[in-house]
Amino acid sequence: MNKMVELFDDFITKAIVMTENIMVEDYKDSNRLSEFTQNRERLMAIIEQISMQIQWDEVSLENRHEIDRKIEFIKKIDVQLLTLLQEHKDEIRTEIEQTFKQKENIKGYNLTDVK
Repeated sequence: MNKMVELFDDFITKAIVMTENIMVEDYKDSNRLSEFTQNRERLMAIIEQISMQIQWDEVSLENRHEIDRKIEFIKKIDVQLLTLLQEHKDEIRTEIEQTFKQKENIKGYNLTDVK
């Protein structure tokens, strides 16, 4: 296997590990989520650049199959991650709505009439 294919495979594996690690996070740490997003974006750009330099017709069928399998796995865990993030977004939205309603309810109290 040539060096570029090995490098490509290594970076794909790093993307899998990175994504699996963020999936077990709490998501309340927005800085951690932001760092993940930025790092993942850079990693995917690197993977794309490497893939353009590989002569895929010269890569063995077995290696291409293994790489395809990893790419499909990334797609699968990306869907899972998006689902988790959507659930987190919905939780945050609910919390904001509840906080706003509580604030509005408190505004309605006239504390000067309390004896």
